[in-house]
Amino acid sequence: CSKEEGFIPINKNLWSISYVTTMSCFAFILLLLIYYLVDVKRLWSGAPFFYPGMNSILVYIGHEVFENYFPFKWKMQDSQSHAEHLTQNLTATTLWVIISYLLYRRRIFLKI
Repeated sequence: CSKEEGFIPINKNLWSISYVTTMSCFAFILLLLIYYLVDVKRLWSGAPFFYPGMNSILVYIGHEVFENYFPFKWKMQDSQSHAEHLTQNLTATTLWVIISYLLYRRRIFLKI
């Protein structure tokens, strides 16, 4: 649903239309840049995205199950600090990429 039942779907009521539009544009530009580098110019293999993509269901379920446990999340000293939130999220993402890489090397894939 969207804020005040408008035509633009927004997940949280505190998000404004300008915020959603701006973030969508940034995401599209980033996707365009990655597409250009990986598929058109072949300057980069895109490997960090390949391994989690091969086990995306496992990464999604694993994140949901283990999101409140230590290596993926810890008690923050300053919950208002953006740097600490960023560090926590980058650590969790890096760990899931490493886990998916190790599973790929062992040819372990979760399929539906």
